[in-house]
Amino acid sequence: MMLLEVAVTAPVRQTYTYSADEDNLLDSELDYVGKRVLVPFGRRPLIGYALGKSRLGESEFQIKPILKIMDEAPYFQAEQISFFRWVADYYHYPLGLVIKTALPSGLTARTSKTISLTEKGSKLTVEDLPQNIAAKSWVVKLFSKGSLGSSESSLVISAKEERADLDNLITRGIASQRNTVEKDRVKAKSELCFGLTEELKSSAEGVADPIEEFEKKCSPYEDRKLSRGEKKILKILLELQQDRSGEMVPRKELRERYPYGERLLNQLACDGVVKKYNRRVYRSPFGELLPHYPKPDVLSAEQKNVVSVVCQSIRSQCYEPFLLHGVTGSGKTEVYLQAAEEAVASNRNVLVLVPEIALATQIEAHFISRFKGKVALLHSGLSAGERFDEWWRILNGEAAIVIGARSAVFAPLINIGLIVVDEEHDSSYKQDDGLRYNGRDLALVRAKSTGCTVILGSATPSIVSHYHGRTSKYQLLSMTRRIGERKLPEPCIVDLKTTSGKKGSGLFHPVLQKGLQETFDNSNQSILLLNRRGFATSVICRDCGTVVECNHCKVSLNRHRQKNLLLCHYCGYSLTGSVTCQTCGSDNLQPIGFGTERVEEEVRNLIPEAHIARLDSDVAADRKKFLMILKAMREKEIDILVGTQIIAKGLHFPDVSLVGIVMADSGLGFPDYRAAEKTYQLITQVTGRAGRGETKGKVIIQTLQPDHYAISLAADNDYKALIERELAIRQEVGFPPYCRLVFIIVENREDQVARTSSRSIVDLARTWCRTHDHSQSLSVLGPAPAPLERLRDRYRWQILLKSISLQPLHSLVDWISATFQPPSATRVIIDIDPENML
Repeated sequence: MMLLEVAVTAPVRQTYTYSADEDNLLDSELDYVGKRVLVPFGRRPLIGYALGKSRLGESEFQIKPILKIMDEAPYFQAEQISFFRWVADYYHYPLGLVIKTALPSGLTARTSKTISLTEKGSKLTVEDLPQNIAAKSWVVKLFSKGSLGSSESSLVISAKEERADLDNLITRGIASQRNTVEKDRVKAKSELCFGLTEELKSSAEGVADPIEEFEKKCSPYEDRKLSRGEKKILKILLELQQDRSGEMVPRKELRERYPYGERLLNQLACDGVVKKYNRRVYRSPFGELLPHYPKPDVLSAEQKNVVSVVCQSIRSQCYEPFLLHGVTGSGKTEVYLQAAEEAVASNRNVLVLVPEIALATQIEAHFISRFKGKVALLHSGLSAGERFDEWWRILNGEAAIVIGARSAVFAPLINIGLIVVDEEHDSSYKQDDGLRYNGRDLALVRAKSTGCTVILGSATPSIVSHYHGRTSKYQLLSMTRRIGERKLPEPCIVDLKTTSGKKGSGLFHPVLQKGLQETFDNSNQSILLLNRRGFATSVICRDCGTVVECNHCKVSLNRHRQKNLLLCHYCGYSLTGSVTCQTCGSDNLQPIGFGTERVEEEVRNLIPEAHIARLDSDVAADRKKFLMILKAMREKEIDILVGTQIIAKGLHFPDVSLVGIVMADSGLGFPDYRAAEKTYQLITQVTGRAGRGETKGKVIIQTLQPDHYAISLAADNDYKALIERELAIRQEVGFPPYCRLVFIIVENREDQVARTSSRSIVDLARTWCRTHDHSQSLSVLGPAPAPLERLRDRYRWQILLKSISLQPLHSLVDWISATFQPPSATRVIIDIDPENML
């Protein structure tokens, strides 16, 4: 009997052993690895992932057999399993759900319960039921359609009152409940192709009239001559195959040349004259033609030095992490490209991570210019079909370079020679729900496990990463000069308190207004940054003072004028812009605060003749629109670009000579120990968009806190001083890099339940610390209401664990997970190395 280890897609930490019976028997355990299997789990079937031979030997327990092998080919490499196990252990997350997170999102096959009428029930009508049951909408639908879909069935089964009525129908033999397996949302795409047989192809070589030769060859098959239509379609097929160097021709191309020829080809295929087959085709994610970036003729001295060090490391084929600290415009991308060339020349693969989709769109153009068809993309901006096909290209070894956002760290690459993490400081590498992993950290883990070089690149490395560079955990490389010896932009800090409240002051200080006008008059481009989307951050009733809030979250709704919506940025709940006050019913509502839509409106009023565009997550969600805006900026069809942090990183527009930061201190008020660091990074990054061409750049920083060290040091580009200031503060209060953190969030629809549960966890944690002599070395802070105390109808309480060493934290979390039994509907979320503690 063949025993297999399976990780099921359920919230359980351990794996399970199943047997392969005759119906599901393959040659060896290795043939199952990476494939999805349907297995019995309790009273229901579940999807699981085969990991190979079970570690369990002979057992006194009955081993259940696999019900079905879901896939013909594996979806991940055997080499990735140890990586998946590490992720599951480190982040305290079920292994099966780790693998599910890693795989393309279109693979959504899952088991669910559906409700349908029995043979007895199908002979009845809804009028035959008791009135209280017959009046239910789901019962009416069940009797009209005969069955309910999985989503509708789930709602009925989970609702207490509805469930009682369903049990009544099941007991009376009217309805039944059964397990079903939902299909994947995506599958391989194929196209029907036609081609001449080898015999006919050879007969056409060097012949003046190949069709006459075809007829001679064909007559023995059917003892007939070719019709005029058959001759025509064969001639077209021959021409197209010759153009394709003998490759089969897609049906689509043949239809374009001869719309009525397909029927004839099918008949000729039946007669053995031509052959046909379904060929797999890949859906391209690249869309319109990307700009071409030629390889530079020469490198700067700093680039040469860094490339030399990195390439030597790649040739050594051992794990070596580099922190590349290069100022904006110093040419870090070219370092990545030349390092990738070295890895590919050594027949090794390359993984390039960027923090968000917008940056992937930028960097992919550089890599495609250099490596063409060897590049694959993996990020959520692709359609489910495109992502599925790109995953298969990587799995089949058809792509040597993978570019993507954080989830691309799970790409099924083998033989990796180089991993690049661009903008390594960016908090977008951290997943905020589900499996709360950090893509940057996992890149280092994967590099270490595969023995490859890894580059962490940034103009503003995170404080923690720079500390690791100081302590030799990473090798620190520096690039302090811009390409072509261009100077960094000239900074100008503007104190908004000097104009606050003055009539007609608007969002722009006179200094910024003048700068925008002069830049436009000189035919140069400007960028305006405000890290808030929408038109207004909240809406308040002027009659009673009530703020319009989300019905599901304890947050105000943001006004989006363009869509005429009041929108929750956390759960997506929305109201029309014509809403009335929820307290007094007044329609006298006033927008408060401002976002990028408001900035766009004011700059249009300021310079009406300017061409203005906006780029934030509302716009960037549409890849085509995003690329169109970037193209328009490159071709100087846009004079002023307004946006959020999306425009702060990775963009290269040589004609941008002015950057205006509308509200530089907007992030300093967040309850985040990294607030000053993030503010410095954002200012420095967007400053780097100016002066990248021949015109000297200038940055105007509007702020209400001109003396705050994060703002003044960013204006001076004094990263070293920021590091010293932040390290001193964090060492005194005990924050990374001087300690490790674990963040625990307890959620429930009832505030009292969430609070009581969090209190129980804290009591357990402190008891464990006393028992294991960690009372001094491990701090348990909380519980306290989360800053966002209610999200998606769930109240949230938080606990923070701190320790110099990570191991006691892991041991404590394991003990809490094993000991604490949460009340019904209570969710306990474990976040290792948290980035966002809201």
